[in-house]
Amino acid sequence: MKREEFLAQPEVESFIAWLAANLPVLTFKLRFKASNCVPGGLTVDVQGIEQVIGHYRWKASWYDANRSAVESMTWAQTQRSLGQLREWLASAVNAGDEQQALLACLQILRWGGVVGAIPFLHRLAARGELSSYLQKMAGLMSLDGDNDLDELDDSVARFDSGLTKIHALLDVTGSPIYDSRVGAAIAMLYSLFRQQWAGRGKPLLRFPSGGARGDQVRNPGAFLNSLAAPQFSAIDYAEWARWQVRLGWIIRALLQRTSWFSEQGAMPARCHAFEASLFMLGYDLRCFGLTLATDPNAAAEEGGGSSRTRGKTGWVPTGHVFGQVLRDYLAFRRSGASDEKAAFVDWLVAKPRDKKPITRSTALDYCFPFSMQEFDLFERPLAALERIVAGGEDGLRAALATETLEPFVLSDERVSVCLVDVLITGNAYAHAGTGKARVDYIMSAGHAGTEHAAKTLMDVGRKVGKHFGLLDENHLPTALFKQFYQDCSLDT
Repeated sequence: MKREEFLAQPEVESFIAWLAANLPVLTFKLRFKASNCVPGGLTVDVQGIEQVIGHYRWKASWYDANRSAVESMTWAQTQRSLGQLREWLASAVNAGDEQQALLACLQILRWGGVVGAIPFLHRLAARGELSSYLQKMAGLMSLDGDNDLDELDDSVARFDSGLTKIHALLDVTGSPIYDSRVGAAIAMLYSLFRQQWAGRGKPLLRFPSGGARGDQVRNPGAFLNSLAAPQFSAIDYAEWARWQVRLGWIIRALLQRTSWFSEQGAMPARCHAFEASLFMLGYDLRCFGLTLATDPNAAAEEGGGSSRTRGKTGWVPTGHVFGQVLRDYLAFRRSGASDEKAAFVDWLVAKPRDKKPITRSTALDYCFPFSMQEFDLFERPLAALERIVAGGEDGLRAALATETLEPFVLSDERVSVCLVDVLITGNAYAHAGTGKARVDYIMSAGHAGTEHAAKTLMDVGRKVGKHFGLLDENHLPTALFKQFYQDCSLDT
């Protein structure tokens, strides 16, 4: 489907008209807890989408090519910061300079506080394919070209909250950064529209979103009579990319019929200001002033996932035997088998064992740390994989695709669960001397909702922590733990 065909659909036309009529009059109650990204927090009520940008907060820093720090927090500062990143990335990609393109990408991730895409970017750069891949994606995701959504298929090798930032910054037409906060905000607005729209039929615009790292609500399905949003974990890479393009088309069409953000400059700058406003609204959807559903399964309607998608999951992982599954994967790779998740799952199920063979469901669970949101282990070079399997600090550096171990960065989203569980587990053992006290510590902090969940969290935390030398034999924090996590706080 191409742009004009998409925008001509009656429901899309009606949604854009609804946004134009309602966004100037809606009141938003912005309530941000104090954090590293929002020092001092934020408590303000604003009316109208244009007023939100004045309260934009995202404290971030990155290093330019001369290793000078670039810092920002307000929207004006962020505009300038992103302008520098955009220029660095575009110059490197256009010149085919793989090393500079990689460095620019890594600093974009640093600005965004996300790390999941790092191994993927290193692999592309090592093969000399990073610039060409980004150029290809830029053509497929342009908002004012003749591109077709259907062209975003297997051509999308990876997509996550880091890559959406890279693709958006390389784009010159105003393509939005589509992360969990932006997705949550537009999904909520669409849910409000559907409650008022007289049209019929299944919802056409099921904007996806993802979970927050804290107790914020980022799924409209958590509210009474609201439409749940599909979760990023339930859609493929190409679909996420297509939603970025769809949202970009809608934003441009909306701004073309209004004068919103005209002081920002040309259309691409106006688009990014609108996206930044959605980013603020999506921090916690309670800013819309709606009533949370009392039914714990309210978010479990079609496409919405379960109540675990409402931001209340804490840091409970899917259980897995970390060290063993790493060794199994190394053996799988050495066997010469096709390096794909499905093939590895088949191999795990068929593998001879002294104990009862594992089921396919268990094998899938064991793949939890392999995802892009964790360690992105599939397709790793064999030499890097061997280092990861060996563990210790060198294994951790290999897992994070860096030769210099920088302090761990807590994302705004629920990612890097394995490493966060190490942090929680280490703190629990440092603060409490008994199993029950540690469970109580984790539950009282809101990291898990039940005793069983807290124990699962600690089981994974112990296994991953000991493997990488972050926890000692008694599961207490090591010097490496303190160096890696430094002042990380999970209070928000």
